[in-house]
Amino acid sequence: MTYSERRTVVGYDGSRSAQAALEWAAADAVRRGSELLVLHVAEWGGAERTTEAGLRRIGPLEDASRAVLADALARIRVIAPQMPVTLQTALSGISCSLVEASHGAEMVVLGAPQALGKATAAVVARAGCPVVVVSPGVSAEAADLPITVGYDGSAGAERALSFAAERAAQQAVALVVVVAFSAPVSAPATTEDEGRGLRDAELLGEVAVARVRRWCPTVVARYELAEGTAVPVLARASRSCALVVVGNRGWSDSGQGGSVGNGLITRSRSALAVVH
Repeated sequence: MTYSERRTVVGYDGSRSAQAALEWAAADAVRRGSELLVLHVAEWGGAERTTEAGLRRIGPLEDASRAVLADALARIRVIAPQMPVTLQTALSGISCSLVEASHGAEMVVLGAPQALGKATAAVVARAGCPVVVVSPGVSAEAADLPITVGYDGSAGAERALSFAAERAAQQAVALVVVVAFSAPVSAPATTEDEGRGLRDAELLGEVAVARVRRWCPTVVARYELAEGTAVPVLARASRSCALVVVGNRGWSDSGQGGSVGNGLITRSRSALAVVH
């Protein structure tokens, strides 16, 4: 296989969720012919940078990081013996290091935390490329299942739709566009926050599928309507797909950019991609 200069960044700390993310990213990189950069962040900084005791910690931190990265490389080689891999240690904060690494990358892949932490939320919000979050138990071999994308017609949803369509074309899988609505049919919503009526949702689904067919004619795309709010609707959809894709911002965020993605990080049963 010929590998391109496209690069996927994986945050790795040796935890179960990081192992799942690493295996998912390695299998995905093999399919797409991209390279991997595995980044381990050894948190060090602040006052430590100006004290003798803090400076003495650098050597042990780097030694421990090399061991973590060696474990990562061994796991990758089981999946992809020939894939180009770069191992990197960052002596800084987790979110700052991953956000910096995201610029120029095709994708950042992280393990899902048990509870949404500031570091994960910061990376999802500030990364310079799509961020994929993978939970323990998510199989890297589930790539033949459909891809699901949440769609509400916003600019963020358009970017998510484009990303999802391209992925579906690359993997030769179906694409399911999910449109959530919450207003009763007999009482159309009076504000965006109250939800969309059934007919509005149908129109959104039709528009999305038409765009996918224009962009990627080989992709089999369909839309599904689901009554409810975005997070629980997409969490249910994640049980039967390989990847859920959402935009970083959309009307479903109720003015809080990224809240749908953040809400799904600990609830998605599949890999989750948040697209900027």
